[in-house]
Amino acid sequence: MAALRPSLAPSAFALHSRQLQRMLARPVGLRYASSKPPPPKPRLLEKPERFNPPSHPSRLRSKPRSYGAPLSDRERQAQKTRTYPHMMPAEGTFTYWFLTNKTIHLWISIGILVTLTVGVWLGDFLHSTPYMDLLPPNNMFFAHPFTFLGRYIEVYQMHSEYVTAQTAEMRRQKVEDVKRRSEFRKAHGLEDEDEGKFGGWTAKKDDEVLGPTPAMREGGQAAPETQSSIAMDLATAAPATGSAPVKNAGPATYVDFDGKTQPVQKKWFGIW
Repeated sequence: MAALRPSLAPSAFALHSRQLQRMLARPVGLRYASSKPPPPKPRLLEKPERFNPPSHPSRLRSKPRSYGAPLSDRERQAQKTRTYPHMMPAEGTFTYWFLTNKTIHLWISIGILVTLTVGVWLGDFLHSTPYMDLLPPNNMFFAHPFTFLGRYIEVYQMHSEYVTAQTAEMRRQKVEDVKRRSEFRKAHGLEDEDEGKFGGWTAKKDDEVLGPTPAMREGGQAAPETQSSIAMDLATAAPATGSAPVKNAGPATYVDFDGKTQPVQKKWFGIW
């Protein structure tokens, strides 16, 4: 049996045993690491919230970048007068002067605005004037321009007077309507003459607007033609019937929806 065992060299066992002894005898606190401080890391800038472009480049270009040979003076002069499609015309041409002249564009804009204004005014005048038959014919402008313009001015003055009279009549009708309402309320005791601290919401009398007349300053009455028709009727009806004025009468009453008699309550500003 001893002859069947493999024979190993004694030197291999001795080397293995010495390695085990070294590993067991190695101190525990020993580590294979460098004790030098690590190299400093590069400084990191804070990430900006948005892109802030620089105010100026790091260096200025001394001349424009061109990848070919520099142009001669003759080529530069020819380049100024050269035309390109879909671009501004070259400097020194009539088209360039017309497109870049501010005075011409100012007069063109003013002319367009004046033309539109005159057209709108003339169309409104011809559409609304009642003196259309008094206007001169259009072919008269070339034969007698001054007579044509003079007649147009006369017709326009007549049209202005007509519009002014129409506006005054409409205003007079509205004022008389307000006066009638005020006198009706006063006649039926719905509103006093001095109601409200601000003078009420009705129309003022002529003496309140224009002031008292000399006859009224002396203690007399106003002229009959200056008084309204409703006020004159009320003044003549009171002595004929022998009834006292509305203010001196008893409290005004009215019949409500239930058939009961209720006193008329004073309303402020005609609302409450």
